[in-house]
Amino acid sequence: MAAKIESPRITEKVLSAYYHCVRKSYLLMFERDASRRTDFQIMLDDRRTRLRADFIDGRLPGAPKPEVIAPASTETLVTEEITYIQATRTKSIDGTSDWEPVVFGAHHSLDFDDRREVAFAGYVTSCASGAPPLSGMVILRDGNVKTVRIKEAIGHIRETVNTLEGWIETRPTIPRALLNRHCPYCEFQHICKPIAEGEDNLTQLHGISEKEVKKFERKGIFTVKQLSFLYRPRKRSRRSSPHGQTHKYELQALALRTGKIYIQDKPPVIPQSNVEIYLDIETDPETGFCYLIGALVSTAGKRKLSQYWADRQTDEKSIWDDFLSLLDRYPDGVIFHYGNFERKTLIRLSKLYGGAVQDVLNRLFNVNTCIYGKIYFPTKSNGLKDICHYLGCTWTSKISSGLQSIAWHYRYEITGDKQYRNQLLIYNKEDCQHLKTLAETIREIALTASHSPEVRFADVEGGSISESASNVIGHFSKLLQSAHGTYEKSKIKLTNTAKPAGIDAKDALSRKKRKFRKPRVTKIINVRRGRICPHHPGQALKPRQTKSVRTILDLEFSSRGVKKVVNQYVGYMGYCVTCKTQYSPPAIRKLGRGRKYGRGLQVWAVYHRMALRLPYDKISQMIEDIFSEQVGQGQIMSFVNQMSRYHIVTENLILKYILQSPVVHVDETTINIRGETQYVWVITDGKHVAFRLTPGRDATVVHEWLDGYPGVLCSDFYGGYDSVDCVQQKCWAHLIRDLNDDLRKSPFDSEFESFVLAVRDLIVPMFEASEKYNMKSRNLRKFKRAVEVFYRKHIDGVDYRSDLTQSYQKRFSRYKDKLFVFLEWDGVPWNNNMAERAIRHLAVQRKISGSFNDKSFPYYLRLLAVTQTCRFQNKSLLQFLLSGERDVDQFDGKGHFSGWRMR
Repeated sequence: MAAKIESPRITEKVLSAYYHCVRKSYLLMFERDASRRTDFQIMLDDRRTRLRADFIDGRLPGAPKPEVIAPASTETLVTEEITYIQATRTKSIDGTSDWEPVVFGAHHSLDFDDRREVAFAGYVTSCASGAPPLSGMVILRDGNVKTVRIKEAIGHIRETVNTLEGWIETRPTIPRALLNRHCPYCEFQHICKPIAEGEDNLTQLHGISEKEVKKFERKGIFTVKQLSFLYRPRKRSRRSSPHGQTHKYELQALALRTGKIYIQDKPPVIPQSNVEIYLDIETDPETGFCYLIGALVSTAGKRKLSQYWADRQTDEKSIWDDFLSLLDRYPDGVIFHYGNFERKTLIRLSKLYGGAVQDVLNRLFNVNTCIYGKIYFPTKSNGLKDICHYLGCTWTSKISSGLQSIAWHYRYEITGDKQYRNQLLIYNKEDCQHLKTLAETIREIALTASHSPEVRFADVEGGSISESASNVIGHFSKLLQSAHGTYEKSKIKLTNTAKPAGIDAKDALSRKKRKFRKPRVTKIINVRRGRICPHHPGQALKPRQTKSVRTILDLEFSSRGVKKVVNQYVGYMGYCVTCKTQYSPPAIRKLGRGRKYGRGLQVWAVYHRMALRLPYDKISQMIEDIFSEQVGQGQIMSFVNQMSRYHIVTENLILKYILQSPVVHVDETTINIRGETQYVWVITDGKHVAFRLTPGRDATVVHEWLDGYPGVLCSDFYGGYDSVDCVQQKCWAHLIRDLNDDLRKSPFDSEFESFVLAVRDLIVPMFEASEKYNMKSRNLRKFKRAVEVFYRKHIDGVDYRSDLTQSYQKRFSRYKDKLFVFLEWDGVPWNNNMAERAIRHLAVQRKISGSFNDKSFPYYLRLLAVTQTCRFQNKSLLQFLLSGERDVDQFDGKGHFSGWRMR
């Protein structure tokens, strides 16, 4: 008689596995017999079994007494290892159920798997009896009882169960074998790992995230070998930090393909001492109990291993004191370890038992810091065992690992069998020995990297190709450089021929320096001598025959154009007998000390900088080409700063007008200030624009601007704006762009597509009416009923299966009172385009300039506010600057070519 094939069932293990790995959940449902439990999993199951037996027998003093044991199940759902008790403390959602599920945890703290198992049990109960309980219990390894509310979680469990039930009906193809951090805990790793290796799957690279895998797959990179050809050396930025190394999976894949060791940047340095101590500590990760400390002391070529073992928690202080005594005997010894675990453990032990640990911490050296982002061994991870296996090191036990050591220690605690203790001692000893081998290998790499055939420098041109190919590329690169525009200056000599006579080594294409004559004075202006001393009122100045002469280069503007003028101011000086000083005439003193350029030239330079976005060197070049005068870039920058100081009043008036408007728009963007990212904030009402610079993205400046503001704020969805105390309209343009982008990325999500169609049907008639009736609320209020219908049908209380749709459901629910303000207020737009338009000028200038000066940028922002305000009011910036006005609103916008004086 043929054996009966058991139909697949959904259990708590199947559901819990779904959140870790979809493939594992599938295998547990359809190919459970192929599982091969590891010692670590056997340990966890044994913990739960013992805990469950203690609970049923009433040996847990803090747990409730079980009265009824009745596992729940349906046709496709079953709870295998969950106990149900008759509840005396809780009631169900409808007050009818008196069953409460109990989950037995394998750890000392509550984790997500425990919460999911309790929620799954509640869901099975609701399917079997129609009355889901409000809560469940998790009994932890130490006997503590945690009560978990499961009402909210049952909805999420229902979505996963629906997916798994769909598998039972359709029996889909088995999911891809994608490795992740859960694989060491999985009973199917012996199946998935060979498949991933056979496919040369990208997930073989330890630590690579699902997001990064998808990024490479969008580029058509599906295997490690393909990824290895993606690596290209990058030119290091001058502003990049030498300590900011990151791990590059492309370079790791290249090392695997070539079998070579690659060094990123320069060889790392490992400290060397007469006494070196290699440390490895074993603990119980649940309780933190440190039961074994191993230290390999290397002195003058001799090795001595010291191991300190604690059978019980009370012995922990003893081995800690013994370990400190060992370190005291070698006060100058460097202590090597791998990873941050040893440092954290030493700090914890010192807090518990005391001891002078600061000196020990100063002597610690983490060998992993010499590897991560710096040395790429041809291994799939930077784990100590993977790298040491590559170096030829072996462990006595083939299954040695961190998880295995936890299982060994558990078995020793339960059985007292000394073979498990011996295995842990051997494992600890070999970890110390192999750590020493790794440290010595890194030292050797640092010494021999330049000529070792097994080591290559990744950032050197041709580092990822053969030596012959690198030579060819180098020759071709020289040929390409010879076609550069500065060839004559930095000529690449393909042969060692001497330089022909008569050839100038200077750049033939560079701009030749012009010789300028002293400018001819076009107008002499005689000014009156000063009568009174400027520092002693009432003290008359005595006339002197000495003349004060000041020559000013200026530009005169008229309706026909602009011309250069050279004005020479001449006047007799006066002498004060009190302060014994000669003074120039007042008209010359008002020109400023050392001033050589007039106001017209300054306005002309500022206009080209602000309105036309020309760099300072181009403005200097234009002045030289057009007016035959040399004005340095620094001088032009001072023009901008001086003009900006003059318009401080203008900026204050602009902000005052903005805050009097019923609607304001705000936005922010990043800016590079000497290599540091800072933020520029803009506020506008459509006619006036103001800017502020802040070092971070904290929206404090917006709160200061709008403190007590009675109008409507239009902004994007940045969270910093949400707490501003005023009525707000969120930008629909940002929301629509997000909807479009996500719809393109998820073309097969029919649920999200239906949601987007519903949003479209809601907003399109509103926007059309808003444009037709010029944003008048009396014509838009009629759409408020459509909004309520939309929220009732598509937002409030609707269960969506798609994560993407759920995210937008939460977004619409959160901003309900900020998305439709334009229906109730006159003149409120549904977008924030005005702020984006105001800040776009800066975005373009950012592309041109790249980085800005921290001292001059605030001056630039003030003038940019004036520039954008003139643009929004359709007034000429050049004419406004020439007029000498400080209030853009009072400026009539007509031509003002008469001179004015900056104070």
